[in-house]
Amino acid sequence: MNIFKWFLTGEAKPRIEDPETIKQMFTKARWQAMTAMIIGYGMYYVVKMTLGVAKKPMIQAGFTATELGQIGAGLLIAYAFGKFFHGFIGDRCNVKKLVPVGLLGCAIVNVILGFTPYFYAFLVLWFVNGWFQSMGSAPCIVSITQWFSKKEVATQYGVFSIAHYIGEGATFIFSAMLIVHFGWQSAFLYPGLACIFLSYLMYKFMWDRPEAYGLPTANEFKGEVAEVKKEKVKTTRDAQLEVIKNPYIWLIALSAAFMGVARYSINSWGVIFLQECKGYDLVAAGSVLAVTPLMGGLGSFASGFISDKIFKSYHALTTIFFGFVMLAGIVGFCLTPPGNHLLDTVWVATFGFGLGVILCFVGGMLAVDLCSQKAAGAAMGTVGLLAYAGAAIQDIANGWLMDASKTIVNGKAVYNFDNIMMFWMGSVAIMIVLLIPTLWAKKKEKTAEQSVSCGH
Repeated sequence: MNIFKWFLTGEAKPRIEDPETIKQMFTKARWQAMTAMIIGYGMYYVVKMTLGVAKKPMIQAGFTATELGQIGAGLLIAYAFGKFFHGFIGDRCNVKKLVPVGLLGCAIVNVILGFTPYFYAFLVLWFVNGWFQSMGSAPCIVSITQWFSKKEVATQYGVFSIAHYIGEGATFIFSAMLIVHFGWQSAFLYPGLACIFLSYLMYKFMWDRPEAYGLPTANEFKGEVAEVKKEKVKTTRDAQLEVIKNPYIWLIALSAAFMGVARYSINSWGVIFLQECKGYDLVAAGSVLAVTPLMGGLGSFASGFISDKIFKSYHALTTIFFGFVMLAGIVGFCLTPPGNHLLDTVWVATFGFGLGVILCFVGGMLAVDLCSQKAAGAAMGTVGLLAYAGAAIQDIANGWLMDASKTIVNGKAVYNFDNIMMFWMGSVAIMIVLLIPTLWAKKKEKTAEQSVSCGH
């Protein structure tokens, strides 16, 4: 059997004619697939973020901050290129197979890491974990665009984004508890074992594209005639080429790079920042940072409603506004003096809510909204390439900046985070600036479409 052919989407089956059967199958597929993706992709995050919680005990075990930065960057480099690759092939693949195989790969790698105390072995395995991680996000968005119409995608993307925050919250709380009671390696081993079982559940409950079951497309099912006509005149290849040629998509991707810097700086270095700069113990620091995914999930869930009802579906303006909310949160988090647990929590919550909204739009929806549904994976992959390049850079930069600031006081290592805080705050500010031109992107797209329809 050709393994590559096994991953391809199934052939279109003869169309089912009974409207009631079609309705029942669409309802079942949507409910099962979305639930499986939220739980499964949440666990993708658990076996990706453990390193951020385990940094201090790993340093105490003999790793340096620079080495941990290199390990973290290894995963993110693999993830960046893997997300680009799997985004493009995801438009042609059976996501029911692709996504669970990725989680299974992550699970096996994490189980092995539970017995790996050596830097170079850890570096290679964490890189491999990053490649398997890249089989999750973009193919899941492909599934959403296959089963939900163009007008439904923004709302459903927000619902799916809860998965990020379920995974992040579980990591900050439960991984910290595992480390305290069983040692840092247990935080890799036990979630890895759990994900072996969950990868099977994802395979059981996810679905291939509707046409593979004899169903109409999601746009046809919802009666979106204009979108049906647009999709029929484009091949997947042509739609993907349009993504690559669209300068606004690359601008969004560049903005996503700086979002990746800020997001993963807090995820990967926020715990040790609170420990070293503000005197928190591991569980307390993890509890404060757990507010980020909690509020982020709320922000993501509400993002479609906020943008549609308050900002009148002007998604770019929504994104810029919440970029400033995110900026306020990270500035407050960095500059609040030690001993202000409540204020730290408030600022983390503010940052998390802003990030939750931003992640939906900069992380994919702004780009997906500018392209054909046949190229949703390509759009996600392009944005993901730069977003995780930025995320990889932050791990190297933060590790280097932390080691460079180290001084020994009374035989104990002390770290100065001043330059690191400037790095974090500056990345959010640059992200906002890069988003400003996207205010005109949709207007230009509509003008171009009108020009074509008029024969110009």
